[in-house]
Amino acid sequence: MITLMISRKSTTFRIDERIIEAIERAAKLNNASKNRYIEMLFIKHCQGLGILPLDFEPLGETRGGDRKSQNQD
Repeated sequence: MITLMISRKSTTFRIDERIIEAIERAAKLNNASKNRYIEMLFIKHCQGLGILPLDFEPLGETRGGDRKSQNQD
């Protein structure tokens, strides 16, 4: 089986502090991290523009966790 490794890439933006505060509040209301909330907004926007396909799925959790094979006991 071939596993394709796709990762998230870090970048920096300069954004008005009021917008950052609004993002923090909106993310909290949606029970999401700021990064996840922004990622979902961009995905929806890019899907609307036709840049991403409508069936595009964001990456799942990539911060570690149990990495054992499903076949191990």
